[in-house]
Amino acid sequence: MEWILFTIGLFLGSIGSVVAISIVTAGKMSDLDSEILSLRIQRNLLKEQLLMVKKKKPYKKRKYYNKNKK
Repeated sequence: MEWILFTIGLFLGSIGSVVAISIVTAGKMSDLDSEILSLRIQRNLLKEQLLMVKKKKPYKKRKYYNKNKK
C-alpha cells in the first residue's frame, strides 16, 4: 500500500515540477524574444543611417595653385 502512495506522489510531483519549470522558462523566453525584436529594429535603423551617410555627395577637391609661379 505504501509503494502505491509513493508512486502516486512521485507522479504528481513530477507533473507539478514540469509545470513549474515551463511557467518559469516561458517568461524568460518572452523576454528573449522581445530582446531579439528590439535588436533587429536597432540593427535596421543603424543600417539605414549608414546608407544615408554613404549616399551624401562627396566634397569637391580644392585646386591648389603654385604660388611661386609667375
